[in-house]
Amino acid sequence: MKISSIIQRWGLIRIFAISSFVSIITISVVSGFVFFSFLHDKLLQREMVISSEFIQSVAIINNTEPSFRGSTELKDKQELEEFFNHIMGLPDVFRTAIYDTDLRIIWSSDKQVIGKTFTDNDELNQAITGVRVFKEGHANEQSKQEHHFLPDHVEKFVESYFPVWDAQHQQVIGVVELYKSPKALYETLREGRILVIIVSLFSGVVLYWFLYWIVKTAHQLIESQRLRIKQASSRAVELNEQNLRRIGSELHDGPAQSIGFALLRLDSVTEITENHQVKANIDVIDKIQIALSDALQEIRSLSAGLVIPELKDLSARAAILKVIDKHEKRTSTQVRHKLDELPDELKLSIKICIYRLVQEGLNNAVRHGLGIDQQVIARLHERQLTLEIKDAGPGINDKDLEKLNDTDHMGLRGLRERVESLGGKFKISSTGKSRGVQLLATLPLDD
Repeated sequence: MKISSIIQRWGLIRIFAISSFVSIITISVVSGFVFFSFLHDKLLQREMVISSEFIQSVAIINNTEPSFRGSTELKDKQELEEFFNHIMGLPDVFRTAIYDTDLRIIWSSDKQVIGKTFTDNDELNQAITGVRVFKEGHANEQSKQEHHFLPDHVEKFVESYFPVWDAQHQQVIGVVELYKSPKALYETLREGRILVIIVSLFSGVVLYWFLYWIVKTAHQLIESQRLRIKQASSRAVELNEQNLRRIGSELHDGPAQSIGFALLRLDSVTEITENHQVKANIDVIDKIQIALSDALQEIRSLSAGLVIPELKDLSARAAILKVIDKHEKRTSTQVRHKLDELPDELKLSIKICIYRLVQEGLNNAVRHGLGIDQQVIARLHERQLTLEIKDAGPGINDKDLEKLNDTDHMGLRGLRERVESLGGKFKISSTGKSRGVQLLATLPLDD
């Protein structure tokens, strides 16, 4: 389906309302999610940095370097145990393990794993190089061997690996593995998530409503102006027809009557001169009589073309058939027609435009297309009337056709202005030499 058809069916304001609502809400939700993810990561990172600095300070105070380097003296073991107790005293810590540089556990809250080495731990391998590493985990997703030692009550946890440096902070002497279940932090994050979602959605709705109000107000203003312009154009068309009807009547009742009277007088003069056998000026009188007859016929044709029948009580179909009938009688030609079911009630300005289109199109078909295979086609689709008047005459080449589409020809320019003043489109086309000419007009029938 074309975009223009969708716009005509749904309307610009409805399309804007739906698309903007979906877009703004989507952007709000995505922005909220991104912001919360950023906040979540930063809070966890800050928590881990504080823990890491605390562990490093305690390690220096308790002088744990000998124990990390493999010392078995009682004093060093006591220092290591005290260091371990400080770590276990951190809030929310439920498991701790201390590794030496060989990745062997030298102290742990789980005595069963002391002395063991875990080789499938990528985070531990990173930490031994001096990098702090942490990640969130879930008890149901046990991806490491040491996760089997997690307590039953723990579901979600933060797994951290902190490098322990020597006193000069030049060399990593070990790694502390820390498992925490920061319930207070998770509760804060949960509340933060809800708050971010509410604020994002509320901001999106407020923004949507504000934009919708602006667009709707502007749309109503434009529509009211468009309606006034359309009504003014319709009135102009009707007034123009009234003026044409008046001019046609005045031509018929004024100059035409005077010329007719002059012709009658010339006929009597001709008869008198013939009776008295005075023929010196007969040739001059004949020429004057012929010129006046031609002028009278032209004036009558013009007045007949200017005056259209009363269309107020006629349907669009009846108006088209009426102009076709008059054209066939006047030109002694035939016109084929194919008309869809058209609405019975149409504005007078639209019916006048339809009448003039068919009238001028058929006149051009006789004048320039020799009246060959004249056709009038009216199609109705979604309140759009497409009117086509065509013939199978000599046709027009591309160069002349371009001139016609940009022409100042009174008849064609008048047709174009009539159609465009009612919000329609007008086009002249030709399929080439000996293929005829088509006048194509599209008129909206909306009120």
